[in-house]
Amino acid sequence: MTGQLSDDGNFMWNGNEWVPVEQQAAPAAPMAAAEPMAAAPMAAAAPMVVSPHTDMGMAAAPAATVMVATSGGSSGGGLDFTRGFSTLKYGLAAFVSSILTMILITIVWGVLFYIVFSSGSLDELKITGTLALVTGTLFTILAFTQVVTLVMGMGIGDGLGKSGLGFVGSWKVAGVAILESAPVLVTAVVLMIIGLQTEGAISGLSIFLSAVIIMLFQMGLLAFMARKVAEDL
Repeated sequence: MTGQLSDDGNFMWNGNEWVPVEQQAAPAAPMAAAEPMAAAPMAAAAPMVVSPHTDMGMAAAPAATVMVATSGGSSGGGLDFTRGFSTLKYGLAAFVSSILTMILITIVWGVLFYIVFSSGSLDELKITGTLALVTGTLFTILAFTQVVTLVMGMGIGDGLGKSGLGFVGSWKVAGVAILESAPVLVTAVVLMIIGLQTEGAISGLSIFLSAVIIMLFQMGLLAFMARKVAEDL
């Protein structure tokens, strides 16, 4: 009888001879091990098969989610004509701040002129006049830089969704910027003084270099102030 075990349970009759039980059970192991391997590709390929009875709305849901996530990054990139009215706000702030700035500049220059003309001797007049010129020029640059800083802070703050620097904060940022730019400004002033105190080629070269430094400083001031405003917001 096929499949009959021996009395000790170690051999099985296959119809022709007694075979050890281990040899009879061994071929079943590879088949059992092959089943997960065969099932794995089928499981991986299963999401790719669309049944005719599958709900198309559910099948399209992941794709719709991807499209929404992708298109969300481009939101806000269209035209918004209402933003143009913010130029009026920035212009009004610049206008009011400029009036205050001109008042301060007038007061500072008035005080400096009073000090210069109060000097006794001619030597004192030269010294106080030079100091007054340097001080007045630096304050004038600081005052106009403050106006630019105030308006630029408002624009950058609105773009980033933050509050601006405010009137006092704009003076602080402008003052720090001027202090950091002191080496450039002092070099230009020194060259200008040398040009006014000398004659000939040295005078012309000194005045020319001073003018070039001041011109480049003014051209790069907006970018420099934009970086300072962005750092302090």
